[in-house]
Amino acid sequence: MTSRIPEYISLCDTLQNTLNSAFCVYSKETTICRADLLAHAIALSENLPAKSYAINLCQDRYLFIVAYLAVCLRQQTSLLPSNQSAKTLADLTASYPNSYALSDDKLGSDFYLSYDLLEKSTQPCPLIDIDRPLSISFTSGSTGKPKAIIKTWREFQKSAELALQRFELQNQAITLLSTVPMQHMYGLETSFFWVLFSRMKLHNSRPFYPEDIRTTLADLPAEKILVSTPRHLKICSQTQGQWSTIKFILSSTAPMDGTLTQQIEKNLNAPLFELFGSTETLSFASRQTSKSAHWQPYTSIQLKQNNGQFVLQGGHIIKPLILDDTFEIDDKGDFNLLGRSADLIKIAGKRASLHELNQQLASVSGIEDGVFFLSKNERLSALVVSKLPKKTIIKHLRLAIDEVFLPRALYTVFTLPRNNMGKLLKTELEHLIQTQQMLATKQYYCIPATHPCFAGHFPNNPIVPGVVLLTYVQHQLLAAFPNNRICTLTQAKFLHPLLPDQEFSVSLTQSSAHNIKFTCMRGSETLVTGTFIIAAKEGQSHD
Repeated sequence: MTSRIPEYISLCDTLQNTLNSAFCVYSKETTICRADLLAHAIALSENLPAKSYAINLCQDRYLFIVAYLAVCLRQQTSLLPSNQSAKTLADLTASYPNSYALSDDKLGSDFYLSYDLLEKSTQPCPLIDIDRPLSISFTSGSTGKPKAIIKTWREFQKSAELALQRFELQNQAITLLSTVPMQHMYGLETSFFWVLFSRMKLHNSRPFYPEDIRTTLADLPAEKILVSTPRHLKICSQTQGQWSTIKFILSSTAPMDGTLTQQIEKNLNAPLFELFGSTETLSFASRQTSKSAHWQPYTSIQLKQNNGQFVLQGGHIIKPLILDDTFEIDDKGDFNLLGRSADLIKIAGKRASLHELNQQLASVSGIEDGVFFLSKNERLSALVVSKLPKKTIIKHLRLAIDEVFLPRALYTVFTLPRNNMGKLLKTELEHLIQTQQMLATKQYYCIPATHPCFAGHFPNNPIVPGVVLLTYVQHQLLAAFPNNRICTLTQAKFLHPLLPDQEFSVSLTQSSAHNIKFTCMRGSETLVTGTFIIAAKEGQSHD
């Protein structure tokens, strides 16, 4: 076995033609050039702890990039968690014990970074090995346990060059505004590497609310692009107000349907392009969905079908990758996404993709969010965030999908467990489905005449004390929400008495995130109704 021969480059030499051009717009009055970026990174690299891994938690875009480069120059590897929950960080530290947390927040950081602490080095730019592990990103957990993905400088640079070529951005002095976290691969690619290897400038802010995005764009020069996600862009397109001129909009993390892209292009008055890729592959294709449903791979990238598997190769792909998705590839090499292999379902001899069904669900006017899932009876059910009556939703779906794929059960929820990039988290989704199925199922009970609660409680004419009925409700509620505790009973209306040995049912409905309504019935007769307030147990957190 032959050992790898390292290939070293100098960033100062690589960027010699753009060193003095603006890299980051820090404020209306302040820009930072690429030469200053490298000087900041070199100075910081000399002060980092002598460990192998740095967990980069910086929220400020420029500080993140300085830290990312400094870690690289120190020949360490950056760890980029998909979120910053206490559990995620604890698991990461356990998996990489020779690591430290680097952050622009003093709380919870081993190494604190701020603008006041930045220094400029006058030392020559160190050489870097472009094939050593540069950073490790982690998949979102949307399909199960997050997976660690190692990337090198060579892969990032080549992918950026192909993307810049696709959008003709190599030599354009455009300002890039992004709503995507730097720790996400999509954010890292576009906000750092695309900007570094072009003449673009990065706007340092990370506006979240639509009005903040609109205002920030209005303050920028005419030549600008917006990088965001489908959920963010959908909300932006629904807001009132005039949007300033945008050269184009980029979206990724989930494919959009043509109707939504046309709505965004019309309301934001800019062309919308989507990127296709993943944490494993980086971006490798694009499309303007309002004009074509086909994805066009970057130059030199090839997607081929081989023995029933879809293989990605060429370009920045170091060695051929087998993808989990299924595609339809035309003669030119362009492709349509049919869905993940696990998403393809067969019911009554007919095939469909859960991805396409979810898009049909999301396209129904009045549905904010929704997802299909396969029930235990091998038929489909769905969760929806909507105020529409269930009959109305089914009526609309019947016009768009085959009868066999209509949801047999439709559960209305207040939100779906998505991460900050809009991806559904598998574990949390499964828990939500289980909870909704439990809530939709009546539980039946019977309190025998021998129960001690009847002793002395109306002798010769015993009835079940109200507090005992409420105890049964509480037990069922806590079984449905094991990570929650009951705060208080806000109301209870006792309508009819319950006698010994009589069967009764308890049903629960979730009227808001913390309000659980209950009904106790004997046959068709309502015994008690009321509402409990619940909250997460101490130590329980939600990303």
